[in-house]
Amino acid sequence: MKGDAAATEKIFHACAADLTKWVSRVVLGSDDARDIVQDTFVSAFTQLKSLKQPESFRGWLRTIALTHVRRRFRTQRLLRRLGFAHAEPVEIESLVSEDAPPEVVAEVRQVAVLLRRLPTDEALAFVLRRVEGYRLEEIAEQLDVSLATVKRRLASAEQHFLALQEQQS
Repeated sequence: MKGDAAATEKIFHACAADLTKWVSRVVLGSDDARDIVQDTFVSAFTQLKSLKQPESFRGWLRTIALTHVRRRFRTQRLLRRLGFAHAEPVEIESLVSEDAPPEVVAEVRQVAVLLRRLPTDEALAFVLRRVEGYRLEEIAEQLDVSLATVKRRLASAEQHFLALQEQQS
């Protein structure tokens, strides 16, 4: 049992920092990134026996993290609709270089606010494509959906995004 705990701790320390950075970008700098990473590792360690290809551990972790991101986004959206929570400010500092001009920071903040108003699945597809630079096939794999579904979500996200942008103008 002691060996399992040591191995678990070693895996956590080897992967947590990179996963936290990645989740921070996916959730657009939200303070929730650390909680999501913690939930991801709890899920991963309880499901470890279901990992068929140990060499794909980091990708598998990201897939689990996306499940927690999706759950968190939906919960927050529901709480805001019910009036129990307010939209939290976007923490852009983790997304933008500290050398970026103020107008770039303002623009990125506006984009992040707009993205948070998109339906969860569309926002995730959009961020994976536009922020992370994933290929369509990679997005389909990460979100466990078909390529056609990814294309539909991206097209819909772009339409919603443009409409939201026009509303704010």
